[in-house]
Amino acid sequence: MKRWLLLISLMVFSAVVFSFSAPVDSPRVSATFGEYRGSGNRGPHFHMGIDFSTGLKEGVPIYASERGWLVRIEIDEDDIYGYTVVLEHENGYRTLYAHLSRFSKKLETVASSLKQEFGNVRIVVNFPEKEIWFEKGEVVGYSGTTGEAPIPHAHFEIRDRNEEVSYDPSTFLNLPKPVDEDIVLEKIKIGDSVYDFVEGRTYPFSGNFPDLAIKAYSKGFNNTLGLKKISFDQIPWSEFTNVWGVYDRKSVSAAYRFELWYKLFPETFSSMIKVNKFPELGKAPDFAKYTVVIEDIWGMKKEFSFYLQRR
Repeated sequence: MKRWLLLISLMVFSAVVFSFSAPVDSPRVSATFGEYRGSGNRGPHFHMGIDFSTGLKEGVPIYASERGWLVRIEIDEDDIYGYTVVLEHENGYRTLYAHLSRFSKKLETVASSLKQEFGNVRIVVNFPEKEIWFEKGEVVGYSGTTGEAPIPHAHFEIRDRNEEVSYDPSTFLNLPKPVDEDIVLEKIKIGDSVYDFVEGRTYPFSGNFPDLAIKAYSKGFNNTLGLKKISFDQIPWSEFTNVWGVYDRKSVSAAYRFELWYKLFPETFSSMIKVNKFPELGKAPDFAKYTVVIEDIWGMKKEFSFYLQRR
């Protein structure tokens, strides 16, 4: 008997695709939306945008993704986002550009005077609506490592007007596919036991339901990236730190280690979980075949099948 391990279905947001463009030349994704982040001064949290490589270079121009007006700038070396620019657009969305080394010429004079006046403290400046405009493709700042950025890159987010929800930018952007695109399911965790994943293998479990998590990822542009459809298209900011509703606590995201363990069972509440059919089942069968379906941000899908047997 085949059972699909999408008993937990994670929320999918169907967005009208607007004409946003990537904020860098020759965009190469280096981190995806919704990835687990374990560091920073706000504790474990979701990655609320997409990172684009700037070739490890600081000072690479970062462009406005669409025509819009300046909402605010943030000046802070130590916060998660570092130097940040936020724009609002006529389609009702806001875009955010973070980890900047410096602002564009249009903003640098303001930023420099604020730093001279207030010193090395966090500064957030809000601007009047529709007063300072940026055209699509105009430079908003330059890549850097301010905030939680171990290497220079461009961090890009798309939010609603009230900044209560962040959306997966890959839904809005036409991103080039990497030649090394692939999806990997490396390991499976059942309770406290961890196994190498082998297609078609039988794994033991105990209890009413298998306490499952998988170590899986997509590949692209020589990067290890978070997944898409086992993940989600939007995250409310009220859930920014609720990572344990989606990820297993074996997950690691540090400068030189990256392991995402996705839960396949309900343990803690998360609004990202759309369907939870475990209560309807009452108890998993003693022996059954299961299939996990995984999709990356470029639309590649792969299925992985295995058996579970109660011991």
